[in-house]
Amino acid sequence: METPRRFITARLFCCVLALIVCYLTASAFAAATVTRTQAIAIVRSIINRNATGCRISKTTSITATQVKTGWRVMAKVVMSAGGTSRNEILVWTVVSGEAVPASQLASEVENGCR
Repeated sequence: METPRRFITARLFCCVLALIVCYLTASAFAAATVTRTQAIAIVRSIINRNATGCRISKTTSITATQVKTGWRVMAKVVMSAGGTSRNEILVWTVVSGEAVPASQLASEVENGCR
């Protein structure tokens, strides 16, 4: 009994389609190797490590939003300079477990405000 050509073509098409879906799914999971909780923890550790040198008295909130390359993490902190408390927002992009400052102030905090 001979297999119809149309059946073979349809089966080949399904196999190719399945391979494409698997590739796209694997790529999406590879890009999201860091969870929201981990991204927040990474940024929180940077802030805690440099709180004294940067005169950060309080972290009021930290939020993370997923972006194409990883997570955009925003931290609202209270900083004091010259006796005056100021509310500031620090922004990082967390990609593959690495926090990259996305604002000037975040860059200064990451370097200990030196």
